Amino acid sequence: MLSQSNTQAITLFEEFLQSFFSLLQALRIHGDNNKLVVDGVIKFSNNLARTMEGESLAIKASKGLLFIEEEKLPYTKRSKNLIDNMVHYFDARNLEGLRFFNDIKQASPENILKFMRLLEAAGHEKKPVDWLIAELDLNNLIWVEILQKISKPEEEEQDTESDDTDSLRRERARKDYTYSLSSFKEIAGKVSGKQRVGIRKTLRAVQDMVTHLVEDDEVYSAISTLRVFDDYTFTHSVNVAILSMCMGKRINLSRRSLERLGLCALFHDLGKIEVPREVLNKPGKLNDSEFKLLEEHSLNSARLIVKLRASRDRKAKILLPPFEHHLKFNLSGYPYTNWKKPLTLFGRIITIADVYDAITSQRVYRKSALSPDRALGLILDGAGRDFDPILTKVFINMLGVYPIGTLLKLDSDDLALVVSLSKKKGEKRPLVCLMEQDKDGMYQKGKTIDLAERDTPTGNYVRDIIETYHPSTFGIQPVQHIFSSD
Repeated sequence: MLSQSNTQAITLFEEFLQSFFSLLQALRIHGDNNKLVVDGVIKFSNNLARTMEGESLAIKASKGLLFIEEEKLPYTKRSKNLIDNMVHYFDARNLEGLRFFNDIKQASPENILKFMRLLEAAGHEKKPVDWLIAELDLNNLIWVEILQKISKPEEEEQDTESDDTDSLRRERARKDYTYSLSSFKEIAGKVSGKQRVGIRKTLRAVQDMVTHLVEDDEVYSAISTLRVFDDYTFTHSVNVAILSMCMGKRINLSRRSLERLGLCALFHDLGKIEVPREVLNKPGKLNDSEFKLLEEHSLNSARLIVKLRASRDRKAKILLPPFEHHLKFNLSGYPYTNWKKPLTLFGRIITIADVYDAITSQRVYRKSALSPDRALGLILDGAGRDFDPILTKVFINMLGVYPIGTLLKLDSDDLALVVSLSKKKGEKRPLVCLMEQDKDGMYQKGKTIDLAERDTPTGNYVRDIIETYHPSTFGIQPVQHIFSSD
């Protein structure tokens, strides 16, 4: 922790920042072989190594202040000019900050200087962040990450529950989903074509989701109901990432852990790009050789992650959970039946999210998808065998007895789509929108009602739930109605 009492940590960070800023200044007037520059690189590298305690070190600027990771650097007479200079430097390049990874300790002085000169040059570009990210990829400088500012519309900063704010929340979630989907497709396409590809774009997508999900997880839980039959592999991966991060938030994982969990979940099925399409989409039962091919996909996911262009530290941190997601809680799954080590926390989370999204999705080899509430029942039945029993309870409590996207038949003979969990404490009944058929037989969003509403004289619920369905049974895509304006 950086506090006034932790003078040693503060001093280390100030020395690192001073060496960083001094090197940038030296490069403005001297060549790479100048003694001031050569000595400056050595001092910068040494100070960074002394300051970096974990796998990475982040410097961030916000509202005129400077942070190491999430801790504010005290604003004192001694640090004032240094903080002002660094904040101004980041602002001039529209950066929130930088994150250095452990691999920088093995970087050559030439590569460190190349990065510094790119950082300096970015100040002269119209879109400094985009230009800098592209140049870092081009020069394979994978030991540094650009932290981007996240602009918030004024409406989002207001503490209101207006329709405009709700619309902004939904639109923000849509954009995050679309960006994550496109970035993962890009990686899968390049990996399939045997090209080397970095993960910066995907990492930014996950970071944006984490930022917004931490503030508003319900709308992200809702958008994970998106089902696209022809695009299943990709939408499934994004849905699993969202559900996994929502679970991670529920058990109070740190922001950094949520980002890592999101990457693990997004890449959990990357190995399926090596499974022939005719096997993935076979209508009937797989034969032994076909099933063996399918079983190898989790191992292949880990193998392909190793080939991604990213720091060794980052790849090492996201390798194991994708490999584990079919091993099952009691280790009776695949690809290895003699696996002895207990599953990691991330592996156990992804296993639940993966199965839930899979069994609530239509597939060519399955006659019908399970309704969300029945899927939860199946997962509950497998608790202690297939799934971590504690995380299973967390997952069910997170989604509710009737998860968002469940289609209900009411005793009034109405069809109703669950659009939100109940706002009443301790109440298990959700908010729903009535589904009304138009003249063409298509379902449109009708009135929103609270199924927790009770009759005053009797205390009984005004409406009872008769049956649950998967929305696809009636050709309903939940997101279209959950995210539409009333």
